[in-house]
Parts: sequence; structure tokens; C-alpha cells
Amino acid sequence: MRWSRLLFGLGTLTLLLAAPAYGAGSLEMNCPRCDHVDVAGHGLEPNTTLTLIIRDVRSGQEVVPETTVTTDASGDFEGEYPVDLTKHPLLLGSVYNQEGTDLELAAHTRAQAPAHCPRAASLPYSGSPSAGSAALAAGLLGVGALLLVLSRRRGPSAAGAAGQGGTAPRSR
Repeated sequence: MRWSRLLFGLGTLTLLLAAPAYGAGSLEMNCPRCDHVDVAGHGLEPNTTLTLIIRDVRSGQEVVPETTVTTDASGDFEGEYPVDLTKHPLLLGSVYNQEGTDLELAAHTRAQAPAHCPRAASLPYSGSPSAGSAALAAGLLGVGALLLVLSRRRGPSAAGAAGQGGTAPRSR
């Protein structure tokens, strides 16, 4: 029992003293308009030349091919890149160093694009019409409720007739 308490105490102490891992930096993608994406990197290595690539998630196509960006003295960079968000609503941005190591990733989804951007047509609905299903469901519920009410009205008399020859009612 002592060993289990000791192990539990050491585990708790380890969790309390463990510091969260510090990431190398961050990459943000914003789309204030439908014709471009703003990319900003923060907390990266200062005064370094990096490679930025932005891909369409669905097709894998590079919508912004390899672009060289240079961080400032604080490790930040910003840029505006032309992208048609109506054709490429799902984007993935990546920043690489000179060795090709992936430093940061950033994803852009359709939900972040401005509301006034035209959208591609939604997927066609291939199911049955819902009005007929709803009417059928309501009708079945009504029939079930009616049968329940009718069975409650017949309750004791129908049960007594069917139960002839059975056990006698109990008296207290």
C-alpha cells in the first residue's frame, strides 16, 4: 500500500511540475476578402529565410507555390497572397526552413472566409422527400395513441373476461 501511495504522489508531483512544451512559433491565415489570403508568422527564428507554401486541401494543388519569406528581428513576417477562395475554400499553409523541415502549419476553412464570398453549389439531396416521411410518422403516432386510449378504456372488463379460471384476487 505504501508503494502505491508513493507512486501516486510522485506521479502527481511530476504532473504539477511539468512545464508545457513551448512551440517554435505560430502561423496564421486570414481571409478578409474573397480574392486573397493574409498570412502572418510569429515567434519564428529571427532574421531567417523560410519557404511558404499554400495548398488546396481537397486537390493537393499548390495555390501559392514555394514563396520565400524573411522573418524580421523578432521572428515575424506578414504577406498577402492572391487566392480565389470560391475555387479553393479549404487551404493549408506550411512554413519550411532551408533544410525542408516543417516548422509550422496553418489551416483555413470555409467558415473563416467572409460571408459575402460566393460558394460553390451544395451537394444535391438524394434522399426521399421529408414531407411524406413526416406525415407518415405523424399518422403512425396518432394510430398508436388511439390504440393506447382504446386499450385503457377496455382495461378491467376485458382483463376480467379473459382471466376466467385464473387465480382469485388477493385480499389483504
